[in-house]
Amino acid sequence: MEKCDKRGQIDMFRVFILLAELGVGVIFYAMVSCLIEIRKGWWRRLLLLVSCWLLVYMVIFMGDPDNFPPTLLFFLIGVWTACRGSRLKRLTVGVMLASVMFALNALFDNCVWYFLHNVTEEYGVYYFGYRALAVILLYMGVRHYRPGRDFELSTPLWRLLLMLCIPPMGIMCALILLYQDRRMNILRINIDYIPMSTVLLLVVVVSFVGNLWVMLTLNRQQLLERENALAQHNRKYYEAMEQQQFEIRRIRHDLANHLQVLLSLPAEEKDSYIRKMIENPALEKVLSYSGDATVNAVLTAKESVMRQRGIAFYAKVDIPKELPFEKPDLCALFANALDNAIEACAALDSDGKRIDLCARAAKGILSVEVRNPFAGQLAGGLPETTKQDSVNHGYGLRSIQEIARKYGGDMEIRQEEGLFCLFCYVPEAGCDQLRSV
Repeated sequence: MEKCDKRGQIDMFRVFILLAELGVGVIFYAMVSCLIEIRKGWWRRLLLLVSCWLLVYMVIFMGDPDNFPPTLLFFLIGVWTACRGSRLKRLTVGVMLASVMFALNALFDNCVWYFLHNVTEEYGVYYFGYRALAVILLYMGVRHYRPGRDFELSTPLWRLLLMLCIPPMGIMCALILLYQDRRMNILRINIDYIPMSTVLLLVVVVSFVGNLWVMLTLNRQQLLERENALAQHNRKYYEAMEQQQFEIRRIRHDLANHLQVLLSLPAEEKDSYIRKMIENPALEKVLSYSGDATVNAVLTAKESVMRQRGIAFYAKVDIPKELPFEKPDLCALFANALDNAIEACAALDSDGKRIDLCARAAKGILSVEVRNPFAGQLAGGLPETTKQDSVNHGYGLRSIQEIARKYGGDMEIRQEEGLFCLFCYVPEAGCDQLRSV
């Protein structure tokens, strides 16, 4: 009877261990999702979950290298397959997380286990409890100080981070692969090695925290640089529109002079002079699409570009009055949206190049929707690019999103039936909030 009770207790303890390790694996999976975006697809998510659980579950004894290489390889394969981002990003994040998890496993499987095993008979409960607590605290720290799972750094910065991740992994390799004493029972590790091992393993954990801080700092710095680039990008559109309006005013002011010149020119030169005046872009009539002069100027300029490139333009604009948004922001919003559509249409060889614009200002909200043919694919919310500099790709779309969020709105991108659809909304109330800040 006592044997049955003891066996039942053992079985319950095994179930407890399994559930505890599964829970810790799920927490570690959530930690991975904090640092890098996970692709859609149940098999990818399942592969990553299994690899996370295996990494957390695997026993790492110093002097026993059997578990280390296959576990590391399987986890990196899981991150590489299931996560989104550049190759360097996936590799760097994978090595960072693997090194810190290996360090925690080694700490508890060697140092903490040794003392608990010799101090108390209920070492198993405390062992798994402390282990789960350590992973939870690590997850809370990563979640609080994460730079954002969809962030992306330039290639040189990712290489720098990868180089910073190599020393912690090197320490783990030295402790696990090089520290071997086959004469010693692994389950009864020599206490003389514990202080040195503990210090080195804690160095690995601290290195992970340091690398996370470096990642966060580099991401913030790059975001500042990107915001400055976007501001310059938007300013360029507004200055171009301002220059166009200035040219119109200047030519109109000089119209009397032009007429006097025409009267004095010989008959054979008048036609040439008039033709040059007509071909001047500044003399193009500003079409009245809406009640906002900035919107009219932008749409007129982009309609001229579309006409030259053989792109049909259909605009349905319901903006009855001047909009309260800052003129550079308003100009950049419409100009970037149409430039993105023009670029997509220009890449098409077939007929049917057309751009549909629907803009409306009603009930305190400006909504803008642009549709155009699109033959590519979306990746990370942006059209895939063949350019080498993927980090700086999509400035126009990022600019639209930043402008929308500046006023409390947002942008949505989707692909449907061969069309690229961009939709954004901007509340007019956001102008009052900005002025009050």
